[in-house]
Amino acid sequence: MSVQSIAMQQALEQLRAMREQVRSHATAPDPSGVGQVAPSSGIGKGAAIPMLPPKVEGTSFMETMKAALDGVNEQQQLARSMQNAYVRGEDVSITDVAIAMQKSSVAFEATVQVRNKILESYREIMSMSV
Repeated sequence: MSVQSIAMQQALEQLRAMREQVRSHATAPDPSGVGQVAPSSGIGKGAAIPMLPPKVEGTSFMETMKAALDGVNEQQQLARSMQNAYVRGEDVSITDVAIAMQKSSVAFEATVQVRNKILESYREIMSMSV
């Protein structure tokens, strides 16, 4: 198996775990209202993968989307900083950099797909006759 297929498999497993975590939070919201962070996967010496905050009473769609976009941005910044650290010759494994970059790419692609679905839904709603 190639490094890329292993990284993709790991990213898919993380997405499945995130989906299950979001589903479990939707049925039992966290009373503190604080967002959750996934345990470190060993990338970047303790770097955490931001998760969507649990559903809290009064959380708007806009706040949820902003939190998701902030998480994608953090993932991209982490990948970029790891790449720069590797180029500077710091003690960062090339495989860790590749995995962080792949995670960042998958997160961005998922965001684009969500955006496309939102736009598609908006167009469909706007074309409905009243």
